[in-house]
Amino acid sequence: MRLMRSPQQPPPPEFADESRIAAEGQKDGERNIPEMGSYTPAPFEQALIANGEQAVQQIYKATSAKIAKLRPVVESLQRHLNDLERRMRPVADAYKARSAEVGRDAMIVFPPVFHWILIAFLAVGEFPLNTVVFRLFGEAEYMTYIMASTLALIIPLIGVFIGVHLRHAIPRRVGNVLIGVLTPLVVAATLYAVSLLRNTYITSQMSSTGTQILPEGNQMAYALFALNALVFFGATVASYFAHDPDERLDGFHHSMKALDRKMHPIRKKLYAFGTELNGEIEQAKSHIEEMRSLTKQRIQLYRQSNIRHRRLLPPPSFRRDTEFPTLQWWPTVSMNNNHHPEGT
Repeated sequence: MRLMRSPQQPPPPEFADESRIAAEGQKDGERNIPEMGSYTPAPFEQALIANGEQAVQQIYKATSAKIAKLRPVVESLQRHLNDLERRMRPVADAYKARSAEVGRDAMIVFPPVFHWILIAFLAVGEFPLNTVVFRLFGEAEYMTYIMASTLALIIPLIGVFIGVHLRHAIPRRVGNVLIGVLTPLVVAATLYAVSLLRNTYITSQMSSTGTQILPEGNQMAYALFALNALVFFGATVASYFAHDPDERLDGFHHSMKALDRKMHPIRKKLYAFGTELNGEIEQAKSHIEEMRSLTKQRIQLYRQSNIRHRRLLPPPSFRRDTEFPTLQWWPTVSMNNNHHPEGT
């Protein structure tokens, strides 16, 4: 015997479905629920609030998990930035005081970044020049590289220190005159050295065809000396113009720049993570506000359906705004110059 299949029943309406809400409002209205003098929301109205708050809690928990990952990063960056700012304040105050004493700000003709790029370029150019010289000693190849790299580093660095010393030790006018006189002399001597090297190359090409014309040893020595002198002088001049004539003002200025270079990447990271954290907070607040607004609309639909089918006057609870549980909002990160976190 086969059992008769019962006709398929339609699925029950969802709890927050509009038809279900209207039906519940009608049913409660016909029974005068809540009573005419009640200040307490109806049970179904309370159930609507609870149903909406479940979605709110899901949003709140998901956002709290994301913020729990971002907050330590932001706080770590903030502490690092605050430490650098505390170190910056006395230096900045000392710079302002010294600037007021000398009546001007720091005068840096050659930017320090380009200064160190030039020093590195001179060191790289010095290396092959010294390699050619030390190969004449007949030492092992690695010894040639060690000796050549040592001079390639020492000559530019000595030029840097001499340039700083001249900038601080002699009057600015005297230093400018000295640089102005020596620069064309060194450049002219280097051009002459390059000319000798070019002639040496031409001579070597001619000697290969049978003509015996050899350069003098003292000319080659002079050429190599002039090229090394150019490297040294270039580093000296670059360092001279990359510093201020006043030693104290120059020191404060470079300290401020060094601290600012350290703070700049931290500010960028803090701004990026702070913006992401604030975005998560604002997005969660917006979603929660939308969910609670939807809950208010559902409650309003319930009340309207309830009022239409009531035999008595509506209760005072229908005239009160819907109350939701208080949420503890997360503190945002301030995006001002100091980036100090503050609660909202």
